Amino acid sequence: MKANTLVLVMLLAVTGLKAQTTHTVQESGFSYDPSTLTINAGESVKFESTSSHPIQEVSQTTWENDGITPLEGGFAFSTGSGTVNFPVAGTYYYVCTAHVASQGMKGKIIVQAPAALNEFSLSESFAVFPLPLFGDELTVAFKAKDQQLISIDIYDLAGNLLISSLGETIGNQYRINCNSLPKGLFLMKVKSGDGISSVKVIKM
Repeated sequence: MKANTLVLVMLLAVTGLKAQTTHTVQESGFSYDPSTLTINAGESVKFESTSSHPIQEVSQTTWENDGITPLEGGFAFSTGSGTVNFPVAGTYYYVCTAHVASQGMKGKIIVQAPAALNEFSLSESFAVFPLPLFGDELTVAFKAKDQQLISIDIYDLAGNLLISSLGETIGNQYRINCNSLPKGLFLMKVKSGDGISSVKVIKM
């Protein structure tokens, strides 16, 4: 076990962690630059504006009608500045509450799922996302579309088994509840019909 742990630690040291990417949206008169931003799941957006242009996340309907009704649980920055992480794919709408009605000052962020299956993994047969993990659910997506039985074990860097999961893929994906994982760096071992592979996982 100690030998395996040493090998895994060395592998992590060589490959390094996937860098966290932060994009910037700036105030430009009565508009945002860019007004439409496309990013990948797990990346962040930094809003650089002033208190004259308070930012509020809204629903698509509110956005289309130049309204200011807050989206429940959405982000808001009364100072016009702040940073938001987007771990889940989708389209996010926001407005300047002071000038959306009079000037149409608003923007949207399009968050894409990983474009390639092996973008975040060390295996050619599957991908693991989102990485880094900001929530509690990790997804393993396999290239093979057929249903298969898989086994997943997650270890800390000392070699202690923290999570063990066995089940079948649904729609070529398998989801793991990582609620019990603390923040940190871990190693996930995936056993499937393609063999055994290990990938690094970081939880923020």
